[in-house]
Amino acid sequence: MNNEYFNWEFDVNTFKLIGSGLISDKFTAVIELVKNSYDANATEVRIDFKNTLSTNKGSITISDNGIGMNKEDIAKKWMRIGTNSKRTDTHTPVPFNRVYLGEKGIGRFAIEKISDHIIMQSKQSDSDTIHQLTVDWSIYEKENNTATPTLFTSIGNKYEKTDKDEFLTKSGTKLHFTKLKDIWTDKDIIRLKRELAKLVSPLNKINKYGFKIFVKAQLVNQLFDISDYEEVINQSLSYASNVYTVSFNDNLQEELHFNDDTKSMEILHTQIRNFGPVKIHIYHFNSDDKRKFKLAYRAKELKIDGFKIYRDGILATPFVETASVDDGVDSYRDVLGIDKRRWSNFFGKISSHDFIGIIEITKKDNPKIKDLTNRQDFEDTEEYRKFKDFIFEQIKQIEAKLQFEKELQRQNDQSQIEEAQNEVQDIREQLNSLITRDPSLKENIEPMFQYLKNVDNALQISNKEINELNSTLERKEELYHSLMSLQEYAADLAHMVRNSLDKILSISRYFVKHLGDSKLFNKSKMLNNELIKLREDVNYMLTYAESGHKLKQFDLSELMLKVFEAYNDGLHEEGIKVELIKPDSFVVTHVETFIRDVFNNLISNSRRSLSKIESGNKLIKCTATKDDNEFTIIFSDTGIGVDDAIKEKIYDRYFSTTKDEGGSGIGLYVVKNNLKTLNGTIELIESEFGNIGCSFKITIPIKKVEING
Repeated sequence: MNNEYFNWEFDVNTFKLIGSGLISDKFTAVIELVKNSYDANATEVRIDFKNTLSTNKGSITISDNGIGMNKEDIAKKWMRIGTNSKRTDTHTPVPFNRVYLGEKGIGRFAIEKISDHIIMQSKQSDSDTIHQLTVDWSIYEKENNTATPTLFTSIGNKYEKTDKDEFLTKSGTKLHFTKLKDIWTDKDIIRLKRELAKLVSPLNKINKYGFKIFVKAQLVNQLFDISDYEEVINQSLSYASNVYTVSFNDNLQEELHFNDDTKSMEILHTQIRNFGPVKIHIYHFNSDDKRKFKLAYRAKELKIDGFKIYRDGILATPFVETASVDDGVDSYRDVLGIDKRRWSNFFGKISSHDFIGIIEITKKDNPKIKDLTNRQDFEDTEEYRKFKDFIFEQIKQIEAKLQFEKELQRQNDQSQIEEAQNEVQDIREQLNSLITRDPSLKENIEPMFQYLKNVDNALQISNKEINELNSTLERKEELYHSLMSLQEYAADLAHMVRNSLDKILSISRYFVKHLGDSKLFNKSKMLNNELIKLREDVNYMLTYAESGHKLKQFDLSELMLKVFEAYNDGLHEEGIKVELIKPDSFVVTHVETFIRDVFNNLISNSRRSLSKIESGNKLIKCTATKDDNEFTIIFSDTGIGVDDAIKEKIYDRYFSTTKDEGGSGIGLYVVKNNLKTLNGTIELIESEFGNIGCSFKITIPIKKVEING
């Protein structure tokens, strides 16, 4: 038999497939590398940003004091894709004995997501030798663009021994990134620190050796670097109103149960589920405690942001609040779907911004709950689905308790008012009795009757207001139906007006065409132009009035990513890079098209502005953040910017500097007015890119949206 055998070969493009393809964003890339330091028994990781507003001049350095690597480790482990060293040894060396986080052997490819040029240096405690490896992805890119590209495994990466860098610790690894793939603004670094603070469970100090993360950002516009490293610490559990804990013991799983008879929360003991035993800690915040939390942690950018899942004390998923549009958003961020379950009826249901939840699992006890390779969710297995159902059930029990407490408070408020009214009546009768026994007291007591009358009137008003408040939900539901009916009427009316306008426009065009030599030509042309503007307005109204755009609940931040996704191909062809930073889920009840057109118009304006740039980085960046009161979007581009002379006019209807390029002059007018329907605002602020481009700040008050729909 003439058997032949073929070996797998890897195309040079492999570095992109594993790097950019699997590591979803620059934030996740940094966190992957920090996790590698954890696996290396480091107690400290230091991240240093320098001049990162420039991709060419900027640099990032990530260094740790772990056990380091020798030449053989670099060649046989770090440079080997999918190495199984962490699968055969499940724990790090003594004395730490940490459970290994990375076992797929691809986390090191996070370096490709950060920059094109990397110098890695590593040193072990038993040697003074510093081992240095240089990785230049531009070589791979160059080979990838040739007619017959070299195999991925055939490209060499320079190794050398050096003493050019001085390690501050006895051992460790340092990664120095230049030729950055993305700029890092101050807001980006703040966001990274916030996410790094969540990496280690605030309930788990790992072990007595600890694990600390420090970040240093070079201050802008300073002659000398006076910045210093700041430790990222998670102290977010303070100020919680109530704490609910579920654990397990003796092969029994605890679970919450609100007893309708006793009106109290109980702990039931049931069989361990197929996904394994879990511990859950839910820190719920009422409105007062949310305000205290915000005041205490605003500077540290800490948020009340729902569940985090920790495996062996380290964050498993979701990693960060950013995602590329290619990753999709259905299972992103709110991976358990806590907010999405509110869509059917958000009254009485808590959102991820009402609590901080910590779910503890282990690699040993929960082997079927596995991370997706892109670190943004878990594999969709039966065990994972059952695991989510179990989490939902705990939330439902807390909601039942909160609903009871809310109703009890309402009854207590009502009862206290009625009791106060009875007391006022009792006092009035006692005063009358005193006057009956001693008429001489009447003159002194008479003013007290007027005071009691005022108190009684105030109590009656309060009682009326409480009754009105209790009927708010019913009125709101009726309002939704009324608005939808009005919307249908507006659609019919807009259709009729547009049909009539089309007929009138055909007549006006006839006049323009045949009155060229007449004194009436200018008048007919003015009439035609005004009719065209009127038709644009009617089309604008019709877009939002048609039956396909009725009021519904949707995730505004998810919609934002979907809009950008639709522009992917066109922006790529124009050489425009998009950077999106997506926040927590923000569910609103509104007309989806209103919000979609906000982003459509902003993207359209940026494309025109960027088309006038001949060289340099063409970038559209959209950053969204959220706190208890506001949803904020910073929309920026590196285009030609907005001239100071027209800053006050850019929101005016029909004002345009790009009419020759297809601009109608109603883009920002539409944006401003659409945001008004959400009680939102838009303002032109100082560009986050310095002296180039422009930045718009959109602010939407969350509480007003939730109350008024």
